Amino acid sequence: MHKVAPQAATEHAVLTHVMLDVYGVDFDTLNDPDRIGEILTGAAATASMHPLAEPATYRYPGQGLTVFLPIRESHFAIHTYPEHGYASIDIVSCALAERAQRAADYVVDRLGGDRAESDLVFRGFLEDREF
Repeated sequence: MHKVAPQAATEHAVLTHVMLDVYGVDFDTLNDPDRIGEILTGAAATASMHPLAEPATYRYPGQGLTVFLPIRESHFAIHTYPEHGYASIDIVSCALAERAQRAADYVVDRLGGDRAESDLVFRGFLEDREF
C-alpha cells in the first residue's frame, strides 16, 4: 500500500512519486513530441537528475503522445490528450522529494496550462531497514 506521509517520515521512503495533472494546455504543445521530450529533459536538468537515454515517444494515430524518459533516479512519463488540453505526468524518483517537486514545477511552467493538480506519494517504506 502507498502512503501519503508527512515530510518528517520521508527519510524512510525509497521513492517519491509526483502525480501531476495539467489542464488547459495548448493542443499543438501536447501534440509535439520534440517539445514534450525537451520539457522532460529540461525538468531532469533543473532537478539535477540524470537521463539514461533520449526520451522514448509513442505517437497515437491522429493525436496524443506517450513520452517516457528513463533517468538514473527512476523515470518521468507523460501522456497527452491534446483534444482535451490535458496532460498526465508521473515523476518517480529515489532522489529527495524536493528535487522531484522541482521537476514537476518545471513541467507545469513549460506546459503553460490553466490549472495543475498534483499529489505527492512516498513509496517503499522499509521500516525494518536502516538508512
